Amino acid sequence: MRKILPSVATVMFAMICSFTTTPHVCMAQKKVEKYANGNKKYQGKLDDGVKVGTHKYWHENGELKLQEKYSSTGILVAVKEWDESGELLRDDKPEEALQKLRVEQFKNIRWWTTDGGVGIHKTKGENAIDLDPAEREYLVHYVIYLKNGKEVESSIRRKTPLPINLDAGGMIDGFLYGLKQFKQGERGFMKIPSRLGYGAQASSNIPAHSTLIFQVIVLKAE
Repeated sequence: MRKILPSVATVMFAMICSFTTTPHVCMAQKKVEKYANGNKKYQGKLDDGVKVGTHKYWHENGELKLQEKYSSTGILVAVKEWDESGELLRDDKPEEALQKLRVEQFKNIRWWTTDGGVGIHKTKGENAIDLDPAEREYLVHYVIYLKNGKEVESSIRRKTPLPINLDAGGMIDGFLYGLKQFKQGERGFMKIPSRLGYGAQASSNIPAHSTLIFQVIVLKAE
């Protein structure tokens, strides 16, 4: 099966490390800063500049001020904040709230469908089928979501847009079908059925038989 990434099994690795077709080992860098009085100000880990794991911030009196938890792909999943006396001010799970909003957004999108069976909706650009697209070389940013609103990958978080040659293959069919309908400077969503995605093959973050929602920003198309 053709895939966007070198291997579905290495999806999580590719999100943590910089995008490459040659897997390599990447190490999280731990960063610690201190106030003038010697108390810790910040502590956390970065993978290629992306926050992962637990990040903590302290008040100058040494009391914990803020704790942020990030997924292995850099998604903020939990936030707690305290005042200088140690009283809890907030305890939020922002990604859960965003997932619910995305589900509603996906339900309200007015999709139009290509001959290949991919749903398309442009937030910038003309929502009409191009029967004879000429563009073959692309440079795009993309985010992949499941139908339940969960984000599973983002080139934006990696700050690495993806170069694509439509004739080279190596990517899932649905992505190629959908991308043909986008011009340079356009952006929007693709809804890719399982049969044009990863099918029965599952990974740690993409279940088998998943419909995928791609958000795309086309930086170049020629």
